[in-house]
Amino acid sequence: MVIEVQHWSGAGNRFVIVDNRKGMISNPLDVILVRSLCQRKDLPAAEGLLVLLDLNETDSKCYYDFYNPDGSTGVMCGNGARCAVRHAASSGHLERNLIELILNGCMYCAELIGNDRVALRLPVYKDLRLIESWTYVNVGSHHVVIDARDIVQSIEDFHRFDLIRFAQEHLNSYRKKVGIESLNLTIAYPTVDQQIVRIRTYENGVFDETQACGTGAVSTAIAFWIRNIIRQVKIQLIPTSQRMLTVHLDINTEREEIIQGMTLEGDARQDTTSSQFDIDSMRYL
Repeated sequence: MVIEVQHWSGAGNRFVIVDNRKGMISNPLDVILVRSLCQRKDLPAAEGLLVLLDLNETDSKCYYDFYNPDGSTGVMCGNGARCAVRHAASSGHLERNLIELILNGCMYCAELIGNDRVALRLPVYKDLRLIESWTYVNVGSHHVVIDARDIVQSIEDFHRFDLIRFAQEHLNSYRKKVGIESLNLTIAYPTVDQQIVRIRTYENGVFDETQACGTGAVSTAIAFWIRNIIRQVKIQLIPTSQRMLTVHLDINTEREEIIQGMTLEGDARQDTTSSQFDIDSMRYL
């Protein structure tokens, strides 16, 4: 059986998307199938897989599942969520620009705002811990956020820093301290005027540095706000891909400036023409 696979990216974070509304593939997807779909032909490997399960055009409501390249699922993916919303808009005639996304069973609200950009509303973080000089944040996926100025001397050093080696050497220590295995690791370097934050993320399930990480950007914005590193509520972050992400923090000023919600804004676009994938042989044609 041959299926169509679309190639998308959100802020440079690469995804493949499959429309499974007709139930051609059994759900949940087999781990080997997920891995094979992410190993693209003549393209860099995808950093995640999105599966369209259902689309209600009248209510502008869409249902997707997200998988990491290793086959794991159940976590939030901010860049993938925005791609899902834009994909849903291109797959059907939605009645409005405000779209309700159900991703891995969790509901999010999003808005199409033109120029391939999507604003995704996120609920307040589930957990936050200030541990030594680093921060643990759970925004639907688990992140360790490190102020890169603690480990490098300059922005040039930040770009040269061996993040993969650092993650391989230190992630187990962070996992033990927070008691969570599936950790992502983001290092963040604010500019001198603190108007922009450079970020790099090593992602669990990919086990590599990715071009961008939406939940890493949101976690960084939260961590830097809580630690008084940045005080503006509109925070611009530049990932490895150089495709900017913006996080808007919703602050309750009447309750000691508590964060009560976040919005992640960034691009979501189809990168190239669709491919054909043969499920029987587990390869692209």
